[in-house]
Amino acid sequence: MHQSPSRLTSIVAASDNESQVSLADRPFDIVFFGLITKRRRFLLAESEKYMAAHPNSSVLVMKTRPREISYMINAYKKAKVCIIAHSYSNVSGGEYHRLTEFAEFGCIPVMEDFSDKIGINQYRQCAHSFFAKQDNLFKTAEDVITLINAGKIGSDFSHVQWWKEGIAWEKILSNLD
Repeated sequence: MHQSPSRLTSIVAASDNESQVSLADRPFDIVFFGLITKRRRFLLAESEKYMAAHPNSSVLVMKTRPREISYMINAYKKAKVCIIAHSYSNVSGGEYHRLTEFAEFGCIPVMEDFSDKIGINQYRQCAHSFFAKQDNLFKTAEDVITLINAGKIGSDFSHVQWWKEGIAWEKILSNLD
């Protein structure tokens, strides 16, 4: 396995026998945990707009609270889509630590674009990830939720299995010739 273990791993292992809840049946449309930096404040406004347009939906955007890890786990387990937005700049890595935290719970990642095009292609193909510019994250999440509710993506949880098996970057990179 080549990705870093999540800080949620030990707690997740204790509940690993729980079955995955169908994405379409999950109560949270969108979940984001992270430091609410000046750049990420747009997430709060976008979540309010989304809730106004979809009054029967549920969105959770909040600061990570290390003492409330079980709360995060519970939210990730109940999310259809998990958003990743860069803290300070989109000219950066892919916020992989966030993906590490929620990947095994099965929510579909909607990630802000970043510079690593090889990584983006693999995450699209294997992790069922979707990518968007910062100002289009919620629209992309909305489109993904429509696909989930129609049963067109995520129902087999193959993306979770891919993550649990580990990313074999050396194999991926050797096939780029």
